[in-house]
Amino acid sequence: MLDTSRFHGRMLDVDMHIQPSPETYEIAAGEVGRDFAATLRQMRASAPGEQQRRIAQLMEPETGDYTDETVWTLKGAVAPGAFTADGRLKTMDHMGVARALIMSDPLVMATSFAEGEVALRTMRHWNRFILDYIRHDPDRLRAAALLNTHDVGEAIAEAQAMVKAGCRAFAISSSVPPGKASPAHDAMDPLWRLLEEADAAILLHAGGEAGFLASYDWAKGVEHLSFRPTDIASECEQINIYTFSTLPYAAQNFLTTLILGGVFERFPRLRLGMAELGAGWLGPLAERLDQIATIYHRRLSPVLSLKPSDYIARGVRVSPYRFEPVADYVERFGLGQCYCYSSDFPHPEGGTAPLREYAGHIERLGGDYAEQFFIHNGAWLLPA
Repeated sequence: MLDTSRFHGRMLDVDMHIQPSPETYEIAAGEVGRDFAATLRQMRASAPGEQQRRIAQLMEPETGDYTDETVWTLKGAVAPGAFTADGRLKTMDHMGVARALIMSDPLVMATSFAEGEVALRTMRHWNRFILDYIRHDPDRLRAAALLNTHDVGEAIAEAQAMVKAGCRAFAISSSVPPGKASPAHDAMDPLWRLLEEADAAILLHAGGEAGFLASYDWAKGVEHLSFRPTDIASECEQINIYTFSTLPYAAQNFLTTLILGGVFERFPRLRLGMAELGAGWLGPLAERLDQIATIYHRRLSPVLSLKPSDYIARGVRVSPYRFEPVADYVERFGLGQCYCYSSDFPHPEGGTAPLREYAGHIERLGGDYAEQFFIHNGAWLLPA
């Protein structure tokens, strides 16, 4: 079995989360945080039997106990370092993580990406909250700001303020055409330029895909596809089968428009990360886009100097789910530099042994590749 202990203290984690409790949601998310807290309390009260006990444990105040048992097995708000910056640094030390991208939870993210004043207020509240958070250690704690892109000017102004304040990671919606236009439209170039010059990562994450599909009725009437699980403490089946299967569609579409629209040509150091969207789709998409570039060579050659797969290899990083056969992907499609380690801490679906699970999937690629996967690939999104 691959020994991951030699990576301890050097690993980069490209997907962690800040997890508020019902008592701290308002601190992180403002007025909608109060609503989320009430919803969680109601969920806890209405859950049946043993499920209620597990959900209640997720909502307990953050523990100050740092052991293998607590760091790797406790989930939700009770986990050590779930909400506080000092606690997160201690947890990262225990895990052997040098730097981490730290996201909001999907509820805050989805709310911030919607249209309207509530969305903008939630975005601004979260962003000011994380400025206090990252001040504890701005190199190790790369908490991601949220950018609402319905109004491009608003998004650029917010990004400018956050970059000036020291933020180096930004999550955006994969389902929103910025300002009702392509993300490759030149109106977005000031944002891409700002992020490139700041060595900041732009991030797509589960929770940003809402609205991409014109209808959510595709699983309607088929019980095993469309059931809505209520056990948020479960490691598996956090969402229904159909939704989980279609999560990466919006991100693939967004990436396609960036590449074929010439964004990575114009901004060669733009850093794009994708998390909790799986990774099995990346190689086939690269292959497909290379075919498109060949078919439309005459039209695309003036704006693209590289193959689409080359832009992906240079500028895109993804975090596979812990159960994905990463070695198969690398052997079939290459792009080994694109796959990065993530723990999803402290969410239950991240599991209790992600190091062992990932190591098992990449073991046959050898120790050099393991070092690449756990350390070097993530450096594109987490430059020192």
